[in-house]
Amino acid sequence: MDVYARVCLVFMLCGLFKEGQSDSCIGRCGQDLKTTFICQCDYNCTRYNDCCNDFNAICSSATCSGRCGQSHDTTKPCQCNEPCVTYGDCCSDYQSLCSDTTIVDALSAVMEDLWNSDTNRLRESDYTINTTGSRLFAYVNQAALKKPTFERLIRLLDNYNKMVGEAEQSTASELAEVEDFLNTILATPVMTKTFTFLINNGHITNSTSVFRDTLMELWFNFYPRSRSGPSDSCGFEHIMVGELKKTSTVSGFHSWIQFYLEESNGNLILENIIIKTEPNMIATSFSWHGNKKSKSAFFLGTSPEFDMAVYSICSLVRCDSLCKFTLQNHTVSIQTWDIAHKSGYQIGSAYLSI
Repeated sequence: MDVYARVCLVFMLCGLFKEGQSDSCIGRCGQDLKTTFICQCDYNCTRYNDCCNDFNAICSSATCSGRCGQSHDTTKPCQCNEPCVTYGDCCSDYQSLCSDTTIVDALSAVMEDLWNSDTNRLRESDYTINTTGSRLFAYVNQAALKKPTFERLIRLLDNYNKMVGEAEQSTASELAEVEDFLNTILATPVMTKTFTFLINNGHITNSTSVFRDTLMELWFNFYPRSRSGPSDSCGFEHIMVGELKKTSTVSGFHSWIQFYLEESNGNLILENIIIKTEPNMIATSFSWHGNKKSKSAFFLGTSPEFDMAVYSICSLVRCDSLCKFTLQNHTVSIQTWDIAHKSGYQIGSAYLSI
């Protein structure tokens, strides 16, 4: 049907069916052309200029773009999680955008791209690990740790109170170190590709400032780890530094860089290599400052920007669930957790599930 014919048909129907017919998009977003209605709510109505007056208000959010897997949202006209199939309130693009195959394929493509773009990743000759003994790292090329993103990450590691339940405070110089770190990683190809992926999949707007704010909220803004506790944690501290619980256990700690540095300083004792698998993934048990970690998994040799990009993408695309993809022809799963008692998205934890 061409534009002229469609307009004529709608005007004719307005006269014939105006009485008692729907002039609202409530419950109609994405439906096919309904000739018995005086206005339309399909996604071609803007082209044909026959949208209902409330189309933008009602139907602009009637999509699963950037919403796959999110919990039920009463402010939205349709839903994008598995229960919507049972309740019959899925958005019309739920299957095309949110099926496991679609998401896994998209994640696999971007993760492979990030891996290939990680020019700061250590080469195989830059480090050696022990498969037996009391130390994981036999050798690390110190020159590799002088790269700008590594240097700036290392500067952040002593900025945090490791004890869970004790409030965090940042000095002006520490905040400046965070800004410097973000500036440095945002200039890398890995973060440029992360930015593009998140825009194209509806998780952020096309704004570098929004991307930066998103990374700040995910990683560096403090939150209470318990509902009634002080602001004692953040995503960066938990994952890249590690935290100590009053139960004499270690929480978080999923960075090979921190593992190597703390082992070198005598603060960490390897107990066991639980599993090592490709690509460059390992799970260990260890004690840190006398506290036990029964299992901690992390990538080996990857750059700070790669780790943060992968965990950021998974935290936004697969919040509070397993984020599955293939990397270098190997299956990878990352478990993500949000801080439910704080509004918005934060990284409560994100780690390799191996």
